[in-house]
Amino acid sequence: MRKTMKKEVTITTCAIAKMEMVDGKPIAIELPKEVLLGNVTLEKAQQQLNKKLGFSVTVFEVQADTQTYEMDVEEFIKVATIVKAEEQIEADLQQA
Repeated sequence: MRKTMKKEVTITTCAIAKMEMVDGKPIAIELPKEVLLGNVTLEKAQQQLNKKLGFSVTVFEVQADTQTYEMDVEEFIKVATIVKAEEQIEADLQQA
């Protein structure tokens, strides 16, 4: 019997636009949707996307979606990165 592990992950899809002036009028130019990890509010999405993209955008809509992912444990071990326990990290720091 193969063992699997499950993880629930929430992503937030954001509808965004860049505001530009065309003939003296502000025009919203729709940009491709952006995806953020977690259940992100409109305000937080605005902050995160401005920082991520490097220019100011307007977020018009956020839609959170939670999915459950499943993976074979042996496959997970092949692709995962080993994380040291806190005690080991502290011991490594003291030795340095």
